[in-house]
Amino acid sequence: MKLTREQAAELSYGVPGHWDDAELGLTVESNEQIDSRRWVSVHLLVVKDRDGKFWAATYERGLTEYQDIDPFEDESEVTFYEVEKVPVTTYEYRKIA
Repeated sequence: MKLTREQAAELSYGVPGHWDDAELGLTVESNEQIDSRRWVSVHLLVVKDRDGKFWAATYERGLTEYQDIDPFEDESEVTFYEVEKVPVTTYEYRKIA
């Protein structure tokens, strides 16, 4: 799926579960930081279409006021790749009282 830079950037500011774009038929499913570099953080944006399919794209944001980087700023067209939602088990360790 391809979106314009402006459409993808607008979705990147959306809050998962509370942001949708009726015109595009997309809902923000997840928008999380997946990596960090010296000057930027890397994020994975996942959206859900009207048919229930999930699509993802990565983008960067500046970590300081001197790294003024907008999401997808170097792209005129953003390609989202299809992904699937799978359950994952994680563990936490808690202090025993």
